[in-house]
Amino acid sequence: MTASSRITPREELEPLSVRGRAAGYTTGACALGAGIWLMWSSWTALTCPLGGVRGRALCSSTTGLGGLMFMFGAGLAIAGAAVLWRTTRRLVDPGGLSGWTWGEGVAIIAGGLTLALMIPMYHCPAGYDLTVVFHSCRSTTQIPEFIVHAPTRSGWKLGVAAAALALGLVVARWRRIPWPVASLVTAAVVGSATWYLAERTVGRATL
Repeated sequence: MTASSRITPREELEPLSVRGRAAGYTTGACALGAGIWLMWSSWTALTCPLGGVRGRALCSSTTGLGGLMFMFGAGLAIAGAAVLWRTTRRLVDPGGLSGWTWGEGVAIIAGGLTLALMIPMYHCPAGYDLTVVFHSCRSTTQIPEFIVHAPTRSGWKLGVAAAALALGLVVARWRRIPWPVASLVTAAVVGSATWYLAERTVGRATL
């Protein structure tokens, strides 16, 4: 038995609705694109071309993070390619399955939660630096002044997480939403989360 003979013919697979097919393409493309972007962004941190004693000390911490991010991106890319391949094999029928709409919903929720987690908890006003240990704000002037309790962004973090959860459930369960709207919303959330995740971890991708 050959590999091609073990693959179920397209005609025997349950077809997808127009919305379901669009959702499958959107979910797969977002995962594939996010994975490629994360692998590209993490390459400099993974290879770390810095030299010297201080450079090697810095590379010892960035290489591990770059490797983890590269493997995570590779997993996303492989999963996205698999979703795209499975979606292309199914025919389209108005009364077909719409299950991939849940894929869009999960992608939106995951992207929103990533954004919420990556938003810094503490921040300082202009002219102050945040101390690492005590999370207080220290002025950058010659006469040091402190803000012991640094302002937090907990409200923003909770708001972004709640909005992503609500939006993801709406996209996943509302079958009558036009597929271009659902696809654009999913791509916007996943794209923003991927870019921000790369910025906050391995830095901006370099040409």
